Amino acid sequence: MQQGTAAHTDHNPAESETIGVAAYMRVSTTEQRHRYGIPVQRQAIQAYVERHSTWHLVEYRQDDGASGSTGSTDSRPGFNALIEDIATGQVQRVAVHRLDRLGRTEAAIWRCIWQIEDAGAQVECCVEPLGDPGIDRWLTIDRLAREVEADYRRIVTRTQSGRQLKAVAGGWPGGPAPYGYRLAGKGTFGSVLEVDPAEAGVVTLIADLLTEGRRSLKEVATELNDRGVRTRSGRQWTPSNLSRRLGSGSFLGQAVFRRTDRQWGGHCTSVDSDGRPVHGESVSLALPPILTVDQVQAVGEALAAMSRPRRNPIAEYPLTGRIRGRCGLPYVGGLRGKDGLRTYRCSGMQGTRSCGCVFLPAAHAEEQMAERVNGVLASMPAGSRPGAPASVAAMRLARHGARVALLDRLTAERRQDLQEVRGTTAPVHLVAAAVRQIESDLGTLGRIAAHARIWLHELESGILRDAPLLAVLASLTPDMRVLPPREQRRLVELPDVRVEVADPTFRYREGTTCLTTRWHQRTGELIPPDPSDAQWNRVEVLLRSWFPAHHFRSPLDLRAALKGMLHRLRSGILWSELPTRFGDRVNVRARQRVWLESGAWEAIMRLLNEEGHGTPVFRRPLPPLLIRTALDTEQIA
Repeated sequence: MQQGTAAHTDHNPAESETIGVAAYMRVSTTEQRHRYGIPVQRQAIQAYVERHSTWHLVEYRQDDGASGSTGSTDSRPGFNALIEDIATGQVQRVAVHRLDRLGRTEAAIWRCIWQIEDAGAQVECCVEPLGDPGIDRWLTIDRLAREVEADYRRIVTRTQSGRQLKAVAGGWPGGPAPYGYRLAGKGTFGSVLEVDPAEAGVVTLIADLLTEGRRSLKEVATELNDRGVRTRSGRQWTPSNLSRRLGSGSFLGQAVFRRTDRQWGGHCTSVDSDGRPVHGESVSLALPPILTVDQVQAVGEALAAMSRPRRNPIAEYPLTGRIRGRCGLPYVGGLRGKDGLRTYRCSGMQGTRSCGCVFLPAAHAEEQMAERVNGVLASMPAGSRPGAPASVAAMRLARHGARVALLDRLTAERRQDLQEVRGTTAPVHLVAAAVRQIESDLGTLGRIAAHARIWLHELESGILRDAPLLAVLASLTPDMRVLPPREQRRLVELPDVRVEVADPTFRYREGTTCLTTRWHQRTGELIPPDPSDAQWNRVEVLLRSWFPAHHFRSPLDLRAALKGMLHRLRSGILWSELPTRFGDRVNVRARQRVWLESGAWEAIMRLLNEEGHGTPVFRRPLPPLLIRTALDTEQIA
């Protein structure tokens, strides 16, 4: 291996052979796509390739509106497709207009280059020759990457400084105006916010609805939709988007530039290790009032009264968005309010209005999905299962690990060279020049190694994180039920699982499940056969030891009543449907409740189940589901 080359290169064609070249182009805004960005890059790459007689363009890949400031390429479909092109063996070179098309920071540039090299190709720049493989190429890339990042930092600093000055001066620093306001003097330094009459009316209406006793954001959103009021983008109101609006300047009376209390999502303030804004201090901007001080206070009190801790923690729902009912809208997971049951409900159900789609118990849907996916995976060889990320991730980690080891070896060699140079008897000026060069090389290797180790750590963390998922995919008898819900979600995305309610006319039976049935469902205790004479004698002794004498003075035949209780639990009939041969329905039901609450029922069940001939408690029929995957050779219900 030559110094400075990638740890792995599948293709190294001779110069006389034809070399496949892929063009990669990127712009950070979609606006550039339609103006000059992509066409300029494309023309430059075409001219560059034409100057090499053995090169020919085999593919064009581009990313529009893709940021180059992050090391992740997850949001770059064009780049990811490029890596797949290289893996096929058709591409040996990747041509870019400038190095900043790969990224705007050193870390982003190096990661893109390493991914391309590990896939089996080499990066070439049209206007910035990188040189032949070796340590000199690394030194060149390091120099150019530092220039790219320095230029990027200057742009960021200049832009952020301008926004800071504008905010301090009371102007609007940029971005969309808060709901209820519009921008006056847009595009000028003195642009400020002013009240938007139409949206201000909606703000006032929301405040009135909240303070008039609406019990939830869902009720407020439903009322707004019923009145034909829409959001700024023309969509219907939901509890989610309404909650975001209530946290905006419209209801707080001020807006904050560089908020540090919201560090999630794609747009948040950059902060340092102490949580302070990197590009300038936070600035509070007073807004023209829409609500009075009393209204703002009343809205705050109403929101505080609405907020309450959840009775159950939010669970993960791997099938959210993958179930469709008869109305065609996706189902979402959530806890049922009255009993905390995990369910999937159609998103078409808003407030008191229903789209007619039935809810699904989460356990029922997820169990059927798991059986279907497990069966599909088991029918496939382990190496051909969807995703098959184990070998890819392990290979990438091994190649990059070898690269880090190479950097460490080169660093050790240069340090040894430094010691030897310092110990020579050559003229002082020659020694000084050699020392400066070696120290410069060591600085470069140190920077590259630092970026390499950070990526190595992320790759190792990814392997550990993916270990449970990979174990299921590699198993001879895959069972996705051993995975936590979050990992199940990742697994069902691989074969693109889709679920439909097979019978759109299905309806649940009316009525609530009785406490005894719930007890059997929760404990798994089986329903025993009717007691024999010997068994009943033992049950009667048990009951007489449990209850006082007046418990047995009722005209109710307790043995017949017990048979009726067991019959109802096996068949699932309603109490009103219980045959009269078992006794008065009201009395039988009351006696069963007493036995259950006292603990006698549990003792009776254990006694009667000693011989092991019980059957599961009746469960209400659940909607039949149709489960499809992208791997199906035929449709299976």
